[in-house]
Amino acid sequence: MRGRLRMLAVIAALIAAGLSGAGTAAALDLRDLPKTSGPVPCPSKGPGFVRLPGSGGCIRISGRVTAGADLGAGHGVAAAPAVAGRLAIDNRADTDLGEVRTYLRIGTGRR
Repeated sequence: MRGRLRMLAVIAALIAAGLSGAGTAAALDLRDLPKTSGPVPCPSKGPGFVRLPGSGGCIRISGRVTAGADLGAGHGVAAAPAVAGRLAIDNRADTDLGEVRTYLRIGTGRR
């Protein structure tokens, strides 16, 4: 019995040492990280468009959320929540044949 307890104690100590990251910790110096610029706007595509990194395409992500209460729900004194949301992704890229546009709109809820 004592042998099993000793073995369990050794295993627990090894697991604890592994989880604690036994060894030296390296500090992260933010000054050593590469500098990246923010989003580059695409004014030729319209307001809100930004250039996709590494490509010639521009994207705009927009959406909305509305919430309220429907006080006329049912015959008694009741209030039903009215919640709706929408997400829209608009992607535009110039090609040899002209502009290619991809548009996706996802809506959910009840208005």
